[in-house]
Amino acid sequence: MNIIFFGTPEFSVPFLKALITEGRAPGLVVSQPDRPAGRKALIQLTPVKRAVLDLGLATAQPENVNDSRFIEELKSLHADLFVVVAFGQILSRALLDIPRLGTVNVHPSFLPKYRGAAPLQEAILHGDTETGVTIMLMDEKMDHGPILLQEIVALAADETLSSLQTKTTTVGVPLLLKAIDQLEAGTAQPVPQNDSLATITRLLTKDSGRLDFSQSAESLDRRVRALTPWPGAWFEWRGLRIKILTAHIGNSSLSKIGEPIARASELVIPCADGSLIVDLIQPAGKKPMRAPAFINGYLSQSDSKKR
Repeated sequence: MNIIFFGTPEFSVPFLKALITEGRAPGLVVSQPDRPAGRKALIQLTPVKRAVLDLGLATAQPENVNDSRFIEELKSLHADLFVVVAFGQILSRALLDIPRLGTVNVHPSFLPKYRGAAPLQEAILHGDTETGVTIMLMDEKMDHGPILLQEIVALAADETLSSLQTKTTTVGVPLLLKAIDQLEAGTAQPVPQNDSLATITRLLTKDSGRLDFSQSAESLDRRVRALTPWPGAWFEWRGLRIKILTAHIGNSSLSKIGEPIARASELVIPCADGSLIVDLIQPAGKKPMRAPAFINGYLSQSDSKKR
């Protein structure tokens, strides 16, 4: 089968490698263009591009995947199937119509719930106990196409974005391979989605990670777990922007809401309901540090005595 693979972030890489392992190496791998990143604005290869360099596959990184010249290039490859895993651009109808068997997408939610760009984050933010992985045939609407296969994924009480990505990848890889086998054999049975049950996730921005300590500790704990490493969970304190990298829920506190205090070796931030006990924290421009280091470096002696 002649497959063209579309993917960009680290989440896409295990799916690409699985295709190769199963003897279905893509004839072309399409990824987003490499972008500058970090303080020095150095060009960073996408995770898929890095993987492809090691695997020796042909690559393309169009600025606009729907450009007419690129579409003509794809048509000349006579693909049987497109496989899309977190690519990052919307594919036009003209592009979706190219492959003989259609375009398959891996979406890490139990569609039609959590359509859009941030399904894993939303599942954690809402305190869900389960989500899923869906293999679907793409159409021109976002995460709207008919479902080929689905499987439920359970969330732990302390689930993080990283751990949930691992779970959905573990479930999603064999599910994708099974769907491809069914399409090739002509036994796939696509099922239309129930649009009345659809929910759309929000596009995350840097401001999405702002912590509002007038909320409950439970909701803030979920925000830390859902939005680390990007955009990060952060707050402003004494003119500093500070990220909370890991934390857990503490008991209620009578201290000032949102004001970090030290209790023995614990760094505590009171919330409207309960408190966050911070384990790993990162002031702007500094490396991540454990709570005792932050207490010693940033809290005065009087701060440490507050109760």
